[in-house]
Amino acid sequence: MEQLHIEASTYCNARCPLCPRSLYGYKVEGVYPEVHLSVEKFKNALERFPQRKFVYFNGHLGDPMMNPNIVELVKLTGCRTEVTTNGSIGTKQSWQDLAKNNVIVRFSIDGLEDTNHIYRQDVQWNKIMERVKWFIEAGGYATWKWIPFDHNKHQVEEARALSKTLGFARFDVSNHGRNYGPALDR
Repeated sequence: MEQLHIEASTYCNARCPLCPRSLYGYKVEGVYPEVHLSVEKFKNALERFPQRKFVYFNGHLGDPMMNPNIVELVKLTGCRTEVTTNGSIGTKQSWQDLAKNNVIVRFSIDGLEDTNHIYRQDVQWNKIMERVKWFIEAGGYATWKWIPFDHNKHQVEEARALSKTLGFARFDVSNHGRNYGPALDR
């Protein structure tokens, strides 16, 4: 296997309405136990896949940046590595370390300051922008992943322009089905 999809954590600071971790913005107890992938367990997994060329830390079950050992985990991959995150968590040092280790970071930002929180509930815009700047200023390769919704689709070109201003390498529109459900708040 040349490509590995890794879930580094089942913890998340967001309540995205159509995420399997939450049902319409409410945490579903007992569906996913909250755990972090340990360094030892990851080392064992990597030994079984020596021919890997790409390791992808995704956030299907939680945000990889919630794992306090995310920097140590990415250092172990020995190949091209990507982390997908809502971008609102992590220390300045962790973001700088990811950049120094040539990790590609895919920031899931689905709106501008006035709309991102409609789907990425409990995620604060100013924290995302702070971490984006920490990462890009440290030399990191950042992509902006945008899911179009009825509440944000009018902003896509403004967001694309902002991504260039901030120094993102790419801006990707990802229409993968989550955008057809309701974005309910508490």
